[in-house]
Amino acid sequence: MNKKIRLSERLHLVFEHLILNQDVWDFCCDHGYLAAAAYKSEAFKDIYFVDQVPNLIHKIENKFQQFLLDPHYTSKVFFIAKPAESLQQEIFGTVSITGVGGAMIYEILNQLLMNKKLKASRLILGPHRDNDKLLKLIESNLLFSKYLLSAKKEMTENKKIRTFFIYDLILI
Repeated sequence: MNKKIRLSERLHLVFEHLILNQDVWDFCCDHGYLAAAAYKSEAFKDIYFVDQVPNLIHKIENKFQQFLLDPHYTSKVFFIAKPAESLQQEIFGTVSITGVGGAMIYEILNQLLMNKKLKASRLILGPHRDNDKLLKLIESNLLFSKYLLSAKKEMTENKKIRTFFIYDLILI
């Protein structure tokens, strides 16, 4: 039960940039490995698995209840089966969005900013395509002016270069 969750190199890169002792939001969470690893590490506040596919979230929740849930952990865990851009609660901590296109990442963040829900300290964005488009959209939108691109990380996965953009909230 106390085994660490083994992450791919890509997800390990994301995991290393989560902010300790803060919430972790895994948008478009797919199989939920990143959020599950954050939970198992006991280094973060609350953990949010978010995906718009209800069957996927239900599967993750069932596996989590069966194999990972530990009543001694202080982190609360939430499973949210809805599009990330439609979330109504305020979002704090670190938001990770990987494995979807840059245009989709932008739409999610833009909608949350317009609704005044995005208050995350850090955004970790790993688009699988449209990197330049994502950067241009973010740079041209005043709503994103409270975030600063603090790091750009690259890695090779299956002979393809994957780029990650890390934005941090500017404290004014």
